[in-house]
Amino acid sequence: MSTPNHIAEKILNLKNEEDIATISRDQDECLDAYRDSEKRLEAFNKFSKARYQDIYQHFEQHTKLLKQMKKDMNSVFTKLRKIKSQLNEAYPEQYKAAVDKHPPPVIEND
Repeated sequence: MSTPNHIAEKILNLKNEEDIATISRDQDECLDAYRDSEKRLEAFNKFSKARYQDIYQHFEQHTKLLKQMKKDMNSVFTKLRKIKSQLNEAYPEQYKAAVDKHPPPVIEND
């Protein structure tokens, strides 16, 4: 006879109907608690999924906006560099005087 069967047989031989009923009731309570927890976790997972999708859409919109802004800013700075170059070629002395009077800001990289 295997060990689990032997243990089960010994337990059944020592049985007390009241103890078995108590154990059965405890198991039913644990099963109910498990099912309740499972339902709550499923509801939480559904809520989390919906929230994630909502936040992800906002994130995508903000990302697109930032990319468009970067593109626009690069276009503006390219045009400004072109205008500065043309001014420097057409009026080198006045351009140098303007740069000396108003030097470009120094930007430190992070």
